[in-house]
Formats: sequence, C-alpha cells, structure tokens
Amino acid sequence: MSRRAGDRQSAPNAGRRFAQALAAIRYDLSWRFARPGAFRQRFEQAIANMPQGICLYDAQDRLQLVNEQFCRIYNQPMSRLHTGMTLYDVLADSCAIGNYPGRDVDEIYLARKRFIDRREKGTFLQQLGDGRLIAIYHQPLRNGGWVCTYEDITERRKAEARIEFLAHHDGLTELPNRVLFTERLEEAISHASASNPCALLCLDLDGFKNVNDRLGHAAGDFLLKTVAQRLRDCVRSDDTCARLGGDEFAIVLPDVSPTEALRMGHQITSVLRGAYDLGTFGSAEIGTSIGIACAPDHAASGDQLLLVADKALYISKKAKLGIPALFDKGLENIGGGTVAEAPQVPEQSLVDGGRGYDDLRLLASDLAEALRDGGLRLHYQPIYESASGRPVVLEALARWNTPRRGDISPVEFVRAAEEFGLIGQMTEWVLSSACREASRWKLPLQVSVNLSPLNLRDASLVPTVQRILKETGLSPSRLVLELTEGSIIDRSEDVASRLRALRALGIELWLDDFGSGYANLEYLQHLACDVVKIDRSFLARYEKRRELLGGIISLVKACGLRVAVEGVETIEHRELLSELGCDLLQGFLLARPQPVEQLRSSLGLDHGRELPFHEGASIVPTTATNDPDKLRASRAASRRFHIK
Repeated sequence: MSRRAGDRQSAPNAGRRFAQALAAIRYDLSWRFARPGAFRQRFEQAIANMPQGICLYDAQDRLQLVNEQFCRIYNQPMSRLHTGMTLYDVLADSCAIGNYPGRDVDEIYLARKRFIDRREKGTFLQQLGDGRLIAIYHQPLRNGGWVCTYEDITERRKAEARIEFLAHHDGLTELPNRVLFTERLEEAISHASASNPCALLCLDLDGFKNVNDRLGHAAGDFLLKTVAQRLRDCVRSDDTCARLGGDEFAIVLPDVSPTEALRMGHQITSVLRGAYDLGTFGSAEIGTSIGIACAPDHAASGDQLLLVADKALYISKKAKLGIPALFDKGLENIGGGTVAEAPQVPEQSLVDGGRGYDDLRLLASDLAEALRDGGLRLHYQPIYESASGRPVVLEALARWNTPRRGDISPVEFVRAAEEFGLIGQMTEWVLSSACREASRWKLPLQVSVNLSPLNLRDASLVPTVQRILKETGLSPSRLVLELTEGSIIDRSEDVASRLRALRALGIELWLDDFGSGYANLEYLQHLACDVVKIDRSFLARYEKRRELLGGIISLVKACGLRVAVEGVETIEHRELLSELGCDLLQGFLLARPQPVEQLRSSLGLDHGRELPFHEGASIVPTTATNDPDKLRASRAASRRFHIK
C-alpha cells in the first residue's frame, strides 16, 4: 500500500479523535460556567439514579442525604426519613418494619457505633429479615461525618453459589459430578481396611435409550431426575451418589462389607425397577444393571476400583437379569482392547456340586422376583424332647414352587441366594415370617431359623433380629438360630461379637450338622452355643456306630450343652438315641416338614394342648420317595447345603 493511501485512511480517525476531545472540553466547560444551582441539580439526579443506596451522615450521626434506592432496599418509604434524623432513629424505624427480626435496636446501634467511631473504612454484609443479603461500604469523611453505600447482592451471591455448586455437581440431577465423586471415592479408599472396607457401585439404566428415542430428550431428562431422587432416598447421609454422565451413576459406600454392598445393590435394583410417571410425556419402564467392587480387597486406588466395578457392571448387563454383580478374580481378563466373554462355571448336576453359572443367574433372578412378590412359603419340622416325647421346637424351612419350574430344591435356591447376594434378604424374610407365625401360637414352642455363614458376616444381622422381634412381639427366648459348621470355623472378631450380641438378647444358638464338615470337638471349648445337633450321617449302620455316637453325646454333655440328633427315621434310631442319653430328636419317623396349617391340628398349636409324637410312626403321612439312590443323593446335598 502507498503512503498516500495510508494518509487518506488515517485522516478520518484523526478527525474522530479531535471531535471527541472537543466534546469533552465543551462538557467540562458546561459544568464550569453553568448557571447557579445547575451543578446541585445534576448531582441530585446522579444520586437519585445510582444503582446503590446511599446515606450521608454528619459528625453527630445525623442524616444529611438519602436516595430512593436505599428506601427500596430497606422497604422504608422516603416519607419516613428526613434530614437531621439520627442514626438510632433510622435503625429503630428499620427494625419496626421487620428488617432485623429477633434483634434489638440497641444491640444493632451499639455494634454500628463502635465501628463508626474507629474512623476506618470497611465493608460488611448484612442479612435482612426476608433473607436478602446487603453489602455495606462505609467511608469516613474529613469533617467527621461518614457516607455509606448499600447494594443488594442477593442474586449475585446466588449466581456465585450456583457456579460453585455446578463445579462439583451435575446441572440436571444436582447429584455430585465426576469431580466430587472422585474426591469422595479416594477419601473412602484412604480410610478403608480389611476389617472396615468400602464399596463402589456402578449403575447403568437398562432401557433408557428407548425412552429417549420414543418420548424425546425432555422425557429422558425428567426420568433421570426421578431416578436421582430415588437414589437419594436409598443411600445414607455419608454415602455419595453421583451422576457420571448420560445414564451412568455411581455410589460410594464407606464402611460397608461386600454383603452389605450386595444388599444395597438389590435394594436399588428393586427401587429403580418398574414404571415411571413422566407427566405430560407419558410413562416409561426401565431396569438397572449394577457392578460392585470393594476396597481394599479388589483395588487400592480410585481408578483401579472404578475399573473393576466396570468389569462387574459388564457381567451384570450381559446377563440381562437385573441382578447386581460383585467383582471377583475370575473377571480380571474382562476389559482392555476387546471385552472377553464372561467366565463360565462348568455345567454339572447341582447335587454333585453345582449347576451352570448362567442357569444359577436365571434362578437367582426368579428368586429375587419371588422374594419381592411373596412367592416363597415356610414349612415347619418339629423337634421333640426325647424323654417326654413332647415337641419343643419347630424348625422353619423355606420352600419354593413356581408354575414353570415346579418344586425347586432348597439346595438350589439357597446356593443361588448365597452366590448372588440374596441370602440376607431371604434370611430376613424367613425370620420375619417364622417369628410372626410363632407369636400366634398358644403353645410356648420355640421356632428355629437356619443362618448362612454369610449372615454372620453381615453387620446388619443383630439389628435386623432385634427389629423383627420387636415388630412381631416374640420373646427372644423363643427364637433359636441354627449355625452351620462354616459359621463357627470363621473365628473373626466381628463374627464372635455378633454371636455374643445374639446370646445377650436371650436367643438360643444351636450348632447344626455337627461332624459333617471340618468342625471338631475342640470348637466346643470356645463356641458359645446351647445345643449341638449331630449330623444324620452318624445314624448310618456301621460297626462302631454306638460307640461313636455315645462318645460324642457324652463329650458334648460334659461341656454343659444339650444334644440333638437329626435324621431319626426308624424306631431303632429312636431307641438307640434314648439309651445314649440324647436330649432332642428330629426326623421323618417323628414328623416331616409340613405347612403350618397341618401343624395347627397335629400339634394343637391353636388350643394350647401339646400332642407327643406317635409311637413308632410319623404324625404326617409319608410323601417322600422310597428310592434308596434318590434318598442318598438328596441327603448328601442337604448336608452340604444345610437344608432339611
């Protein structure tokens, strides 16, 4: 570009700058040479149009100037304020209007006066009775007076607080976002230990995309907010429930065991499952898949724990059963560049060791539905006193029948409950149902409930038992809890303290199936129980049956415990055990497990007149198979899985 062209372009800019300078000089001269009173008029206009309120006081704290904005901020009409009014009177009028509820004008005036007399400039905040926040800027003047400006910063503070909130929370659901979630997760892991673990639950909503596609994104947002509220209602105050993005949520559970985490997972699955009313958008149904991992067992950092929980979530989603999945070492190879197939448990007979992994998941899904819909029922098998022949305890045994599957063996569904985190829920249902039923009996019989070893590792066991006893009104002395050998082999302090707490309530503890597993007589030295129930296998015919049974019974009784034997099926069994001094008898010879309706008449539960066992015959007609091979297989499975 030529210099001449550049000069032509700069000329208009120079002209504009000259015009602006001339306008400024004319404006300044208009103030300097204005007619008398014009300056004051313009000053008053400026004061009146300020966005802040202003008050000017003289050295004697008398009001000299006030504007309309001050009156609007404090809801004081201009007519109530006048020149010469003292600060005390202005504050008294403000108190009368309600700007300082619960505060005395003398208290407010003295605090303000102490600040004024220091002759320092400063800023302080004042909250009015209606919740608004006012910023007051105080400036002392040379003549001894002072001036204050007043600004309503309520909306500004709300906006600042909202910005700060959104830095750590999701804007739609207002749940913690990934930033805050990561902080809380790392904090929980830093306090976790083997005896006091923490858990992470990763959630995906099943069917959410269909809601978005069918009803629109506004309906999807409505659904996400509803899900968030249901999750808030599920968790404890010190838990962290976060939205990580889309339909992904995560929950940090400090101070919970894997069993408790699984219980929470099933509770959340139940709460989120089903129909949602989306107002004008219509309705929708979704499910949820949950993956669970615990620290420090599964990972030692937040990133690692999130990774393994995601692997468990993959298994849960792949199964499409709505059952939470707890991470285990078998899932280590899932993830990375290509997601591997879930490991499979070899297909085999359940009595011989277990059914296929997928079959067990399907069974667990049906069991969860049965527990929710009341599909299980209880049968009761009496336990008799050997000397008198009178029933003293009824053992509660869960039974399950479905139109599609028919009668399902307790061996199968108890294993499914233990594998997939339903054992706590099922035990609670059995306890509640059995205690409620026993509370109706006129005969003061005890009721017995079996516990899984997993129950004893659950910190909620004792509070749950206490709550059920209170709700049903059953005396603790009428409740018996039967423990398997697996329960007593676990000698952890947590398990021991729960056993002590149960006994302290007045509940009897029985050791079931003694001699069928790894427990031995040494355990009787430290186990706090009332009755040892000898396994039925000791009644089988072999050369030294009498000697072995007699020795065990004598040793148990020498420890101050009573002895029960299960599997009494012949008169010869009963006579042998009576001769050896056995206290309690249970078996098909005496009574089979049966619905409570049959027991009401056979045992006289409703009229309070107990009926002893029949001489040489069961009080219930036999319905079981007589096939010896089937009987042996069934009893072998029963011993293994602690089912009658």
